[in-house]
Amino acid sequence: MGSNIEVLQKTKLFTGLSEQEIMSFIENTPVKYRKYKRGEVVITEGEKNSDIGIILSGQIVAERVSPNGEVTIASTVEAGGIIGEILSGSGFLSPVTVIAKEKTEILFIPFSSLVEPKGIFAAIQPTLIKNLILGISNKYFALEHRVSVMSAGTIRKKIMLYLCRYCRSSPGYYFTVPHSREQQAAYIGCDRTALSRELAAMKREGIIELNKNSFKVNLKNNHCKI
Repeated sequence: MGSNIEVLQKTKLFTGLSEQEIMSFIENTPVKYRKYKRGEVVITEGEKNSDIGIILSGQIVAERVSPNGEVTIASTVEAGGIIGEILSGSGFLSPVTVIAKEKTEILFIPFSSLVEPKGIFAAIQPTLIKNLILGISNKYFALEHRVSVMSAGTIRKKIMLYLCRYCRSSPGYYFTVPHSREQQAAYIGCDRTALSRELAAMKREGIIELNKNSFKVNLKNNHCKI
């Protein structure tokens, strides 16, 4: 397992389990290791998926493409993150296309192995189920935030809602967002030019400081009270 066990120990799905329990579970479960090149498709929209994927290295992005070709980012997941936990247990087809943003390795675990562990793994089932439910709940609230951002009236309000999600948990309100400018624009639902223009205006007005994907939100005027 090498460095993979370190990633797995940090993965929320295995919170509360020892290294030995994790290794035993992985070694005795029909898991699949897959490696992807940058830009390679992991899951195609409309595809059925019955596995939960743990990102061992790299990063993926989940995208939706509208009939007019407009791309919307549903989520971005880095090493230690999980994909497919909702879809794999639902029987529905994937509503998004998942693409490797860079060279990426993913460990796929059958959904049934998590909810129906047999033999010695029956003892860890409550922990796995609890962690799975918490993960799904967190993604629900992330989706709720996305809907709030998309439905905000102006680009500035969308930007502030997007940024304040990250700044509230960052000491000194300095933080780095996980999306590029292009991805930020897709996330909030505007084009990149409009986003860059508004960010520049907000910087001039002292509302934010920025350096590439790093930001600081100035709270003097309670900008994050949204």
